[in-house]
Amino acid sequence: MNKKYLMVLSGLIICLTTCGCSNPIEKVFAPDNIELIEVQNPDYSFTYKTSDGKIIFSNIGQLIFTDNIAVIFKDGKYGLVNKSGEYVVEPIYDYISDFNDGMCAFFIQDISNNVKIGYFNTKGEVAIEPMPAELTLNSGYSYDYNFYNGVAMYRQPNTLKYGYINKNGEFIIEPIYQWAEPFKGNLAPVTKGDKYGYINTSGTLILPYKYVFADAFSDGLAAVFNGTTWGYIDETGNYAIASQFGSYEGHDGEEIANPFIDGYAAVYLGKGQTYRSDTHKGQFALIDKTGKILNGQKYDSLELTYFEPKKASYQARLGD
Repeated sequence: MNKKYLMVLSGLIICLTTCGCSNPIEKVFAPDNIELIEVQNPDYSFTYKTSDGKIIFSNIGQLIFTDNIAVIFKDGKYGLVNKSGEYVVEPIYDYISDFNDGMCAFFIQDISNNVKIGYFNTKGEVAIEPMPAELTLNSGYSYDYNFYNGVAMYRQPNTLKYGYINKNGEFIIEPIYQWAEPFKGNLAPVTKGDKYGYINTSGTLILPYKYVFADAFSDGLAAVFNGTTWGYIDETGNYAIASQFGSYEGHDGEEIANPFIDGYAAVYLGKGQTYRSDTHKGQFALIDKTGKILNGQKYDSLELTYFEPKKASYQARLGD
């Protein structure tokens, strides 16, 4: 991801808190391997039941279970629960991210807004003890500290530089970069000056510092900006799709070409920079990895969204 492509932490918090949470957990105990039926309530909260109708959770935000454990929000704090309705981790944390790569980040913020970040494994055990990190919760923006391919990004508070740690909490790449993004592929984009390049997990520069902006790899390709247009490169640095797309206001409020997901990416076919509030008839499309437009169909707007957790969808518009 480039520096404009930030994870919107407040959006995640809103997703988890769209409920009254007046009675978030009913203590009904059942085996962790049970299948829970998800029911959305009229107030957009969720209730989870077993197949025989026993209520396990009621009037809570949507739960995303990983290995029978999920993040839950209660009384302004975050914890972890299992499918039996039991707390695996009491809700005492200022934020807990969803699980990724077998870990989830938890955040502790003091009265001076200093933040420490640690990690739980899928048993709810502390896998990495909390350590100071440069991060402001509830600011509207944050950075992606999740683990990908066994590696997580870290920003050092004193120097404000980025590095990477392994699942033991050890630095595998020291914090020396002015900007960095996660290892969602074999390479990650970083900066030391005013240009982006790509490094491997040994910290070796593989693709030189030559891009004005560079996104993290997704589905094998990464969007890069040459100062005029966007295109997509593979991990050898060759253009898989020639640089030809304009910038537009993306689903998180940043002006980028969207990442590839399940073989397709949403792009703005016009030139220069545009915003979703503008009218650009027939200038948006889904493309495949060859750059071909899906079904030849162009839209007046096209927005990546998630109607279901971790399942990408696109909201398309033609006219009104």
